[in-house]
Amino acid sequence: MVGEKPVKNRISARLVCAIASVAFVISICAISLPTSIDEFKTEPEVRIGIIQKASSARLKFAGSCRIHKSGVAEPIRTGSGETIQAELYTVRLKQMPTRFRVSLGQFRSFEQAEFTLKSIGAKPGEAVIAQPKQWSIWHGPYNTLADAQQKLEQLQAKGYMNARIEPESSDIPVLTLYAPDGSLIHLGSEPVSFYPSDGKFIVNGREYRGNVEVALDAYGSFSVINRVKVEDYLFSVLPREMPALSHPEALKAQAIIARSYLLKNLHRHKIDGFNLCSTTDCQVYGGIGDEAPTAIDAVRQTRGMALSNAGQIVNALFHSTCGGRTAAYTDVWHGDDLPYLISVDDGTSMKDKDLSSRDKVMKFLDLNSANCHSSKYFRWDKSYTHEQLLSLLKLTIPEFTNNPELKINELRSVSVLSYSKSGRAQQLKISTDVGDFIFDKDTIRWVLGSLKSTMFIIDSEGKGNSRRYDIKGAGWGHGLGLCQIGAMKMARDGVVYDKILAQYYPGSKIVKLWK
Repeated sequence: MVGEKPVKNRISARLVCAIASVAFVISICAISLPTSIDEFKTEPEVRIGIIQKASSARLKFAGSCRIHKSGVAEPIRTGSGETIQAELYTVRLKQMPTRFRVSLGQFRSFEQAEFTLKSIGAKPGEAVIAQPKQWSIWHGPYNTLADAQQKLEQLQAKGYMNARIEPESSDIPVLTLYAPDGSLIHLGSEPVSFYPSDGKFIVNGREYRGNVEVALDAYGSFSVINRVKVEDYLFSVLPREMPALSHPEALKAQAIIARSYLLKNLHRHKIDGFNLCSTTDCQVYGGIGDEAPTAIDAVRQTRGMALSNAGQIVNALFHSTCGGRTAAYTDVWHGDDLPYLISVDDGTSMKDKDLSSRDKVMKFLDLNSANCHSSKYFRWDKSYTHEQLLSLLKLTIPEFTNNPELKINELRSVSVLSYSKSGRAQQLKISTDVGDFIFDKDTIRWVLGSLKSTMFIIDSEGKGNSRRYDIKGAGWGHGLGLCQIGAMKMARDGVVYDKILAQYYPGSKIVKLWK
């Protein structure tokens, strides 16, 4: 029986301590791949984190499979038709000295964390972007509390008042693998790779192409990583990001931007030892069960194609519904403008290019036609009672100010202070009994309870606790790059995939990276 694992009770204390000592100093695999078009001559293999922060996982192989420990040529096991159980084994060492890190954040997006990391001027190797829950920046580790305190004071002097010192856990993770009969086949801190003879495997009931690796992560748990060729990866991504029954030209456009996004963001989960995750934080990837013939055909027809600008792969962001006008990059996140992620009109009759006032946004919201008009989120409404909004803000304001001790008892007002030219809210002011709070750009969506977009106006009626807050908005998503519903409409109207991409990524061109 797999669940019995009788060998676990026979692990000697000396062996565990030796393993734990190695695990304590384990280094995170650094993935730093180029995004210049000249660097991609052949189709690369990418690493996708299909299971994250796991304590157990079940890997199944229909055919034969070789299992290799990292750095060891000879397999530690070769079997056929087996189910391997991976589990976390935790060791706490009493004599282990405490180390510390300085954590900065809770960032809603990787993009915000990346901008902040560049802004603080961290030296190479001094800080990394991590995602224990929300995105964060980790400085260290530091061997003494005094060293951590010095870094904390430096960050606070630069205005980053939400930085804090965190002790590293004294719990040392150890990876264990069990054979179908319950016998132990691996115990250690090293990554373990599986090479199925038929190029397919199953993890927790989902089937995938390629090879698979199990490795400890930076959070005291482990990841299951799918090593897969780019095109095979896209077979699964495409129908999860755009309906498989969409027009072929729209699917081809989505395939090219999904490939471009992948290649541009290979560094996204550097600390985790893989390139992209498999959720909406990256691109949704669910393996063979999500594949569809129409999607596979679109991927094959665009094989090796990516969007480029000035010799670099384009960060081909996309979203569901723009509401009639896409956003510019700096409308959503801090950083430098990107020439191919600018605001473009999506088939409306609005001639005014500047929507940077409440009155202009209201006028735009009255429009009833655009390429994405068929979306149920083309226009949307959301209302809160005073009590509902106060209860929400009691949760979100402490979270996004990284101040869990903050106690808000009274809500006085909520107002948008400014809009971008694309009509996106740029600053939101919330007045409370403990002070005024100003949130900006994409963070506004999440402070107000996962709004569909930042293109909205907010009105209040009534007085005191009887007030009601009514929000009227447009679109779904950050609004950057390709508007999927708009692209599908253009395809049905006879627009081919390259023209669709030219609409949403001005100045970019399609390049063929590999055959």
